[in-house]
Amino acid sequence: MKMLTDEQIFDILDGIATSEMQHQHSYLLTNSLEYTAYFQEIEALHVDLAEMTLEKPSAQFTENILTNIQFENQTVKKKSWSSRLTYIFVGVMTSVFIGTIIFTLLYLPTTKTTIDAPTNHWFEMTNTFLTDTFVKIAILANLVILLVIFDRKVLKPYFNHRKMRLG
Repeated sequence: MKMLTDEQIFDILDGIATSEMQHQHSYLLTNSLEYTAYFQEIEALHVDLAEMTLEKPSAQFTENILTNIQFENQTVKKKSWSSRLTYIFVGVMTSVFIGTIIFTLLYLPTTKTTIDAPTNHWFEMTNTFLTDTFVKIAILANLVILLVIFDRKVLKPYFNHRKMRLG
């Protein structure tokens, strides 16, 4: 059988152990010398703890501290601009989006002009591919950077403040 833990042995000594634990205890006492020696050590410690009295100065000190503690509602003061940070972020994102649309509309040529020049189909294909790929990568990188900034400047302070308020 498995030896009992310290808590279980203290439960037996306090008289609040279950009958199953009592049965295991009596079995271990009769069959295991190692458990018997360990139990006697714990029993001696239990007797010493029961006879030990609390010293008056330390008990009074604890009572005095507990009575003098003033529980105050601690509030975290926000910076004046941090409450508007979400609106600032949404405004910047909207202006970037509208600016991109306006730039795209103005950038597209409205008339077609043809120039007769020898064409290199390989160059046109790679130029278009590289431009498209570059634009996609640049947009993705900007989104990742904006998300990181939004996380550090808005979400992290918000959840830290919420954790302090709840905790």
